[in-house]
Amino acid sequence: MGYKTLLFSTPCKLRVKNFQLVYQPENNEEITIPLEDISTIVLENMQIEVTNYLLSMCGEYNITLFSCDKKHQPNVVLTPFYQHSRNTKIAFNHINMSEPLKKRLWQKIIQQKIKNQSNVLKLVLENDCLDIYCDKVKSGDTTNIEGQAAKQYWSLLFKNFKRHTETKHNAALDYGYAIVRGTLAKFAASSGLVPCFGIHHCNELNSFNLIEDLIEPFRPFVDLIVSGMPIFEDSELTKADKASLLNILNMQCQYKGEQITVQTACERVCQTFVKSIEKNDSNVLELPQFIGAK
Repeated sequence: MGYKTLLFSTPCKLRVKNFQLVYQPENNEEITIPLEDISTIVLENMQIEVTNYLLSMCGEYNITLFSCDKKHQPNVVLTPFYQHSRNTKIAFNHINMSEPLKKRLWQKIIQQKIKNQSNVLKLVLENDCLDIYCDKVKSGDTTNIEGQAAKQYWSLLFKNFKRHTETKHNAALDYGYAIVRGTLAKFAASSGLVPCFGIHHCNELNSFNLIEDLIEPFRPFVDLIVSGMPIFEDSELTKADKASLLNILNMQCQYKGEQITVQTACERVCQTFVKSIEKNDSNVLELPQFIGAK
């Protein structure tokens, strides 16, 4: 699996030669990078030319490719099409999951999300006020403990903050979430899952409902990075900001007692999700947590 995340923010041409990505900037010498070393490509400039052969090889090498809009936010993601040898069987099991299993899985996901949010507050503010919510999450989170915890979480993490407004905080959060979302989509597809079928999210206009479910425990890792960024609400994300956010995939987390990168955790979450479906057991699903957390 590749490990490099590449951000292209100036006009250039990208192509493939001898199984290497060839980066050809304007009026500069070419640079080549082995495709096998690449995990993620982000195209930020509107004047970047990409060959169809490169797009095809992204599929061959399981590379996630993002294209950004005029505001420099990722708005398109290219992920490899289904590559799993047992794709049909896994997809059939996924589509036919029982409702009780979906509810138990969602309960586990939200519990871990709140635990991770709690650890963010402990790291940033030495505040453990969210711990009381974890054991209150019921199957399917029918009492919306997630929302109650989130209200307190955001009010403490950032001052005078409102989610989904046009601020630099939100731009940074959206950028980081998009990178994790695309990475999860890649591994969900390569694991044989059908991303449009979620366990909680069920928007008919969303082709990635499952990814919106699985990303929840990962969001606090992005939040922690954003909490440490210099934020000036009248400024846009800088190259340094984006580099910090792209590095989310290399951030270390704790997973089943070992330290791995967030990118590797994305892959393993998808793999254990498949196993949880096969065994009809929510306990099989393993989720990431902060290093040192219990």
